[in-house]
Amino acid sequence: MTKSLLENSMEIFDRITLVVHISADLLDHRIIEQVKNSMEIFDRITLVVHISADLLDHRIIEQVDAWEGPVTLSVVIPSVGVLSNIHKIQHKLSQLPKSVLQKLSAHLLFRSKNGCTTDAVTSLNEEDTIGKYPVNVARNVARMLVRSKYILLGDYEFIFSKGFESRMRKLANDELTKNPKTALVFRIFEVNDTIQRLPRDKATLRKLFFDGMVVEFHAKFTHNAHKIPRLIDWFNHPVDNSKASLNTILPFSRRDWEPQFVSLNTIPFHDENFPFSLRDNTVLRWEMCRQNYTFVLVNDMFMVHRGIKTVKDAPETKKLQKRSRSQFTNAIELFRKRMDKFFPETKQKCPEFGA
Repeated sequence: MTKSLLENSMEIFDRITLVVHISADLLDHRIIEQVKNSMEIFDRITLVVHISADLLDHRIIEQVDAWEGPVTLSVVIPSVGVLSNIHKIQHKLSQLPKSVLQKLSAHLLFRSKNGCTTDAVTSLNEEDTIGKYPVNVARNVARMLVRSKYILLGDYEFIFSKGFESRMRKLANDELTKNPKTALVFRIFEVNDTIQRLPRDKATLRKLFFDGMVVEFHAKFTHNAHKIPRLIDWFNHPVDNSKASLNTILPFSRRDWEPQFVSLNTIPFHDENFPFSLRDNTVLRWEMCRQNYTFVLVNDMFMVHRGIKTVKDAPETKKLQKRSRSQFTNAIELFRKRMDKFFPETKQKCPEFGA
């Protein structure tokens, strides 16, 4: 995009630079703050998150504050009133605390089939993009300009245990150097809405769990997707505040398993054929299994999400999945063919892929 299109904004936000690159037919406007000068990036773990423009709010402050390293955020906006939306997002970002801006790089993503000239962008009026969320394009774009060797592919709102990035980074430096095809898996929990301060140490988490105020993520919604065995043993393991440690290798035996992990930035990208809400995130784990990655549980490290999802939330999810079923069917057929073509030797090792 030419400077003239946004020169007024650039005068107002003199610390913000706008860059553009093309991913398929979507344009990414990268708003980079002081992150590149505020920390030694390469040896850090970058937290990669994404969000729809209408949901970007104060919650990003809590999330970035709870993360010690760099954060890259992809913001998806509809291809209607693009310039107005860009200005709104810029304004929201400019209001963030300096401590947040020093860690954060943001990417504004929208669809344009006619390029990014001034006329093309100002004339965009693609109402069919309203309500659509290209989730894996958003994830991949957020990753494209990550400059660290380690990444954590997360979602909006998740809060991490204290010292997560620094402790996990020490472990990654040891383990991923020796075994680069390793995913360092950590546990994920949901916290009852009545708990004002989210738990960030294992002792508090443990107490809330046994009080019934914390559950494994989606334990009351999908049950198996985030379940990891021997939770009580994990709770009882002595905490080492200086460095994380390995617990056990986790076999990838369930197709619905969606482990959260830290890895090298050399892992595959998300398959962009998959629709939002139907294995869009699980598919990355499938591909890592087929590429012979090992998933290893880490002691003590965890992340939490406010609110406990239950079966009462299922109808809305099923409605969304029903609308996406045709796209999913095509996507998984293409995915299976690609996996069998490039990684035939692991076909029997991994579970059969499906919804």
